Amino acid sequence: MKQLALVFTWIVFCLCCVTAAQARSNSYSIAGTQNLSSFINQAVRGAGPNANVGIIIRSMKNGETLYARNERNLFIPASILKILTAEAGLLYLGPNFHFSTQFVGKNNIRDGKLYGDVYLIYSGDPTLTFSDLGELMAALKARGINEIVGSVYIDTSAYDQVTTGPGWLWSDKRYCYAAPISASIINHNCLSFQVSPAKNAGYAAQVVTSPRYYFAGIHNSVMTRPHASRTCYVKLDSVEGGIVSISGCMAKGRYSAGISTVINDTYLYDRALLRDLFSRYSINILGAINSGKAPANLPILASHDSKPLSVLISEMLKMSDNIIAGSLFKKIGQMYTHRPGTWENGGMAVNQILSRQAGVDIWHLNVIDGSGLSRYNQATPRQMLQLLDFAFHHPSTNIHFVSALPIAGVDGTLKRRMQNIAWRVRAKTGTMAGVVSLAGYAMNANKEPFAFVIMINGNHGSIWKYRELEDKVLTYLTHYSRV
Repeated sequence: MKQLALVFTWIVFCLCCVTAAQARSNSYSIAGTQNLSSFINQAVRGAGPNANVGIIIRSMKNGETLYARNERNLFIPASILKILTAEAGLLYLGPNFHFSTQFVGKNNIRDGKLYGDVYLIYSGDPTLTFSDLGELMAALKARGINEIVGSVYIDTSAYDQVTTGPGWLWSDKRYCYAAPISASIINHNCLSFQVSPAKNAGYAAQVVTSPRYYFAGIHNSVMTRPHASRTCYVKLDSVEGGIVSISGCMAKGRYSAGISTVINDTYLYDRALLRDLFSRYSINILGAINSGKAPANLPILASHDSKPLSVLISEMLKMSDNIIAGSLFKKIGQMYTHRPGTWENGGMAVNQILSRQAGVDIWHLNVIDGSGLSRYNQATPRQMLQLLDFAFHHPSTNIHFVSALPIAGVDGTLKRRMQNIAWRVRAKTGTMAGVVSLAGYAMNANKEPFAFVIMINGNHGSIWKYRELEDKVLTYLTHYSRV
């Protein structure tokens, strides 16, 4: 009870920061559970006959279930699946876990030469950047290394080579939100640049890149046209080993076009990037740059650690970051099974951790990819609520978990939603074609905290209507009072 009181006080402090004007605009109340159920039922009917709706609401103060509809039915959860990945990561790896990227090799340095092979070990850090790798290279240089009398090997053995999740739509795989999940993730395995028309028609368009990214090269055949037309657009032809090919046309005087594309062959990209970095830092390699697993217990020559897992989970949940979720999923599988991380052992590990440590009923729970991109993921509203109930009350992870959720009307994926009840809801969103979901916590006018799950599977073109249903349910809940 003492722990519950502490969490309750913290949630009150975080969620009830509403202004006096907001309080006046939200002054009405829905008295009694029966009235709340009537309002929610009416909202569900308004979502249309083809909407398969599952809802469950439970008090975090006394455990009472206020409302339940289809709570034991299986739904495609979309991105609310990330709350399972987040809590499993916090429980098993701990909030202070760091991903580490390391150069290792025999510490045999004489006269500016390192004798022996060097290995770059990637651990799946989903936040690693080109700049971070530059800092690793600078650390090698600071050790007085000007030449490597041996070869350099890229070790990506932390994860398997199946970089896209089962059940990901083919059309999603070309977008950066579905970039490959490998042990080497650099700038989210995504490249971004701009294309601008030349000042005069008939000339090649200009490509503007950022030093934040490494490009092995850009083949640009985009031409500037005197006038706009429907057939005039920039086309991304291919990306191979970091070499980007674009074609098409742009109208003179038009604004720049931003282009983002995934790095499909991460090994070829890594090899080209490393070759470039060694050259920039004037470190000569007598051997080659290849793929290979590092022998055990080699000394660390340089290392880079990610931010702690508690920070990464906040980024993952607030912005619905699929790359962090996918890599964390495989990392849990790797650490739990002591084998390379895969989609399969990630799912098995998350299920077992949540079952054994969080008391989640995993019967028919299907956790495929950790991010929610896969349409093979399945969960019931009741299973999701069991996780939320545990996460709210668990003393070692509750603050990290709850504070990582987007706040209605304030930040993350809820920044522009439910501004009429801003600060009173913390929840993870989920959206894909025909799927809308929302799961988290809400505070009513009497400062009582509730966990809720709303899962809707229905028509592809009704996302706006389903979000409207979610917003109505949460508005009713925040105005609910027991008397």
